[in-house]
Amino acid sequence: MTSTDNGYENVDSVIDDIRQEFLFGTVDDEGVKQFLTITQLAEKYNVSYNTLRQKYSAPEKWREEREDLKKKIQEKVNDKKTDHEAEKIVQIDSVYENAFSKLRKLTVNSIDSKIAEKVQSYELINFANTLITCYEGEKVAHGESLDQDNSSGWDALAKAFEEPPDSENEKE
Repeated sequence: MTSTDNGYENVDSVIDDIRQEFLFGTVDDEGVKQFLTITQLAEKYNVSYNTLRQKYSAPEKWREEREDLKKKIQEKVNDKKTDHEAEKIVQIDSVYENAFSKLRKLTVNSIDSKIAEKVQSYELINFANTLITCYEGEKVAHGESLDQDNSSGWDALAKAFEEPPDSENEKE
């Protein structure tokens, strides 16, 4: 940077750096991002505040641009978080669908006495209640409302117990 007659550096030679730092901030020695004001940037770069403000920041609307950028960045962060949470919920659904299917199979086998050791009906009820409580608890923990689509653990359990279509009935 070169000094001018008034003791300030030439703004034109550092304007890109100043603008970039104003819009996107700077990370301090402790790793904290901070956004400096036009006054602070003028002091840091030893340039005239009036020239910086009147020639660049005000006409180019840096403040509005910085706010727009912050909003866009926050929207992208929220989108990523939403995608991540949605993936967790899909994984939870998959785990519980598998558990409900196993409970269904255990129930059917118990009723049909296809397994050597029968399962008591109260045990099946306890299994079902436990699964439903865990399922609903995990859904709520991940921010999903059970009322939003009228879906609850009982609905998921009922779905698991729906009879699969008979291949013979489908032929008719």
